[in-house]
Amino acid sequence: MMHTVTVTGATGNVGKELALELLARDVKVRAIGRSVERLRALTEKGAEAWVGSMEDEAFLTKALTGAGAAFVMIPPNFAAPDFRAYQRGLVATIGRALEKAGVTHVVSLSSIGADLPAGTGPIAGLYDLEQRLNAIADLNAIHLRAAYFMENNLNSIGLIKGQGLNGSPLRADLALPMIATRDIAAVAAELLAAPTFTGKSARELLGPRDYTPAEVTSVLGRAIGKPDLAYLAFPYPEARKAMVGMGFSEPLADVFLEMQKAMNDGRVGAREKRSATNQTPTTLEDFAKTFAAAYNAS
Repeated sequence: MMHTVTVTGATGNVGKELALELLARDVKVRAIGRSVERLRALTEKGAEAWVGSMEDEAFLTKALTGAGAAFVMIPPNFAAPDFRAYQRGLVATIGRALEKAGVTHVVSLSSIGADLPAGTGPIAGLYDLEQRLNAIADLNAIHLRAAYFMENNLNSIGLIKGQGLNGSPLRADLALPMIATRDIAAVAAELLAAPTFTGKSARELLGPRDYTPAEVTSVLGRAIGKPDLAYLAFPYPEARKAMVGMGFSEPLADVFLEMQKAMNDGRVGAREKRSATNQTPTTLEDFAKTFAAAYNAS
């Protein structure tokens, strides 16, 4: 019988790359997404489209039943009136669905900082997810504690175009591990294509090296023909106002500010030294080509 992997968040940065990588290895993929249209790139390559909401326990259980392994994550839902309550509800649903479906191997998308139970904004939801999966007796699970996504920088395009500068609440000199999402997908594919891992463990994925926001700005600035692009660390109240202006609810803005404060204060960061097992290849300079293409297309 052909090995089947259920991929949640299959239209996201990590999930989509993972699904494509598994399909290239002749693994059967059940791709979970919100619409047939958004899953088309995967179904054209042979994936099964499973259209529905991960908050629907019956749907999720069905999508997981009969799969040899699964990739689970908490998709962002910025429209949720209470983001942390949304995370807690989804963690409970994922846990029950996995138990009912009897899946034996799971790779979860987690984050650096997920070793802390609180005070880390949305990362606390990943602590909850890890704990819930660890409580499932017969489940073998690896939690990929990924560094800050390089793709997060795509959110700055509007600011750069509108105000001619880059900025966020993060300190300009804060050295952060950063990773390209395709590198997370590559590690997950390696683990899920023929899963042999046992027990429960967490594994950090730290990218090629640390970068400061000031450094990121100059690398991306050069890629878009703005070598003098400046980085500005926004005061928290100003950042909160900007997020609310972008359509974030006030509680959601507070959750994200809590995470950025935790990063600035050094509470959220890598716990491991870089090694062959946690270092990934894509550099920020490589990613800058993707950034420039998106910048020029916007």
